[in-house]
Amino acid sequence: MKFLAIGASRNIGYLTALHLLQQGHHVAFVLRNTSTFIGNAEMKPFLESGSAQLIQGDALDVGSMRSAWIEANSTGEPVDVAIFTVGAGPGQATFTFKGLVLDPPNLCTSALLNTLLSFPFDSATIKQPRFIVITSNGVMKDTHSALPLTLRPFYAMLDGPHADKIGMEKVIHHSAGWTSPWDEQGPSEKILAPGWESNVPDRGWLKHVTIVRPAVLTNGKMTGKYRVGDLLHGAFRISRQDVAHFIANDVIPNPVKYDGKAVSVAH
Repeated sequence: MKFLAIGASRNIGYLTALHLLQQGHHVAFVLRNTSTFIGNAEMKPFLESGSAQLIQGDALDVGSMRSAWIEANSTGEPVDVAIFTVGAGPGQATFTFKGLVLDPPNLCTSALLNTLLSFPFDSATIKQPRFIVITSNGVMKDTHSALPLTLRPFYAMLDGPHADKIGMEKVIHHSAGWTSPWDEQGPSEKILAPGWESNVPDRGWLKHVTIVRPAVLTNGKMTGKYRVGDLLHGAFRISRQDVAHFIANDVIPNPVKYDGKAVSVAH
């Protein structure tokens, strides 16, 4: 299978891509800096074999993403799955007395919109890939109410990033035609500008998508043991390694099980 990885220079996206490469798949990385993997011993054999492809692109630039899609599909083998794991990089997140602040505040929402809008959805020759998108557990009212009480003060410090994640969720819900809890109210105009829907195809145009909502992320080891569900009570944390394992070894091989769904994952 062929994968397009957006936001995979590190963390969950990178770890997921390593699983896929080790399984024999082809992964095209969209990177702002294609020298990111220079000196990376893990990536070296896959770069040399050509199973890892590096595409220069910036998800905050819709024109750049349009070129990335064209390049990824130019080999004659179309992208089967797009994995979106964009998060704040160095210099894009600052802790203040108000909590964690992103710059720009709609970093992930904007990058996701550009990724979707740049796909040639009107093409009769390029099939629409399956999309897997990472947001966060606790951004929905029901998942937030299921959080452990001891975690809620910490989550209050993440209001900014979670507003951005809600923007992502609203974009996916609208594009996939899912029932949305934000049809009447949604994120602020700093996250999604009024009339943003007019820039995307008709509601429901996105045919195959899965949202993965991890608990608080850690740098712990991979255990391969975690809980998955629509609503998880007592979801404290999960390692990035285990989120990547879940995506590569459960979500991707089981499209019927996870297509059209949003699932939380935690230890």
